[in-house]
Amino acid sequence: MNEKIKEFRQEIAKLEKEQKMYKPQRKTVKFNGERTIEPYDAVEAVKANKLQLRMMYAAYGLMRGKTFNQIESGVKPLRYGEYYKGMYIYKELDGKHPLCLYLHNINEWLEKYGYKLPYEEKENIWGGKTKKFDYENAEKVVCVSKQEA
Repeated sequence: MNEKIKEFRQEIAKLEKEQKMYKPQRKTVKFNGERTIEPYDAVEAVKANKLQLRMMYAAYGLMRGKTFNQIESGVKPLRYGEYYKGMYIYKELDGKHPLCLYLHNINEWLEKYGYKLPYEEKENIWGGKTKKFDYENAEKVVCVSKQEA
C-alpha cells in the first residue's frame, strides 16, 4: 500500500481513538471513570469529530478507488429543494450521494496527501477564486505525482 495512504490511515486511527475517549464523557448522570472534559464540550467534540471522520473515510475510500456508494451504502440520494442536515439542496446535486455536499472538505484531505478531485477554478463576485467540482465525475481521484503536465 502507498506510504501516503498508510500515513492517512494512521491519522484516521488517531482521531478514532480520540472519539472513543470523548464519547463516554458525554454522560452526565451515570458516568463511571475520571472526568477529563465537561459533558457539553464532549458533546461538541464528538459531533465535530464525527463529521471530520466521515470526510476522512470518504477521502480514504476515494484514494483506494472506491465510489461513494461503496464507502457509504444505504443512504438516500439528495433531492432538489429539500434540506440535508441543514443544507439546502440545489438542482445540480439532485439524485447525488450526500457526500457530494462535502467535496471541498474531502478534496482538502486528498490534497494534503498528494491527490485531488477534478475541478475548475472560477472567479467569484468578490474577485477571489472558488473551486467548481464536476459532480458527474466527483469520484474520480487524480494522483498529483502521476498527473501529466
